[in-house]
Amino acid sequence: MRFKVEVFDRYPGANIGVLTANDVEIVASDPSLDRLKDEALSVAEAKISGGPFTKHPFIASWREMYRSFGTKPGDYRPSAEALVRRALKMGSLPTINTAVDAYNVVSVRHLIPMGGFDLDHVAGDIRLRFSPGGESFTPLGSDKTEETYAGEVVYADDERILTRRWNYRDCDETKITEETRNVVLFIDGPEGVPRSSVEDALQDLEKLFTKHCGGEYCSGIACRDEKEVSLGP
Repeated sequence: MRFKVEVFDRYPGANIGVLTANDVEIVASDPSLDRLKDEALSVAEAKISGGPFTKHPFIASWREMYRSFGTKPGDYRPSAEALVRRALKMGSLPTINTAVDAYNVVSVRHLIPMGGFDLDHVAGDIRLRFSPGGESFTPLGSDKTEETYAGEVVYADDERILTRRWNYRDCDETKITEETRNVVLFIDGPEGVPRSSVEDALQDLEKLFTKHCGGEYCSGIACRDEKEVSLGP
């Protein structure tokens, strides 16, 4: 199984961190993660420094990427921006499970969108590609089916769309739960984010995931010069 990126001709400066974890143990919550969630939110708030979200270079870069493939960032915010906005409004990050909580901590800490899939529910290779339009998609937590539009950037396997608008919303079928044992996680670095920032976030993610979920790991970064990453040892 491999991860293949088909959008580098248009976005040559993007870097996508990939972390595959096997034989993990995921539970509903971990009190030690609650402290880390609070700390991560404080770090994000300090980075934004009370100014508009749109002025932070990482957020601004993602908003520009969204515009480039026809998504209005004011209507559909990149996942890291949406997560921080919601958490600041609520006063804390949500508790989903130890896997999702761990990558949310890293996403907020670094202000870089992240997401993940249950690998046992993925069919074939995973591709980051442009949609021709009209592809069906069931959003996480919903039973209503949507359709992609032409030119939209999506994560997809051989059978379905996994994430719409690059990292706006994951599908319901491959969500990470307490029953999940094998996962793949993606760190979406846009053209305005240095590769070194993606590397730092990837190391941070593996360290935190190992501590709270156990398992065995392999990682890589997809880029213009290396468009494929193995999702296994």
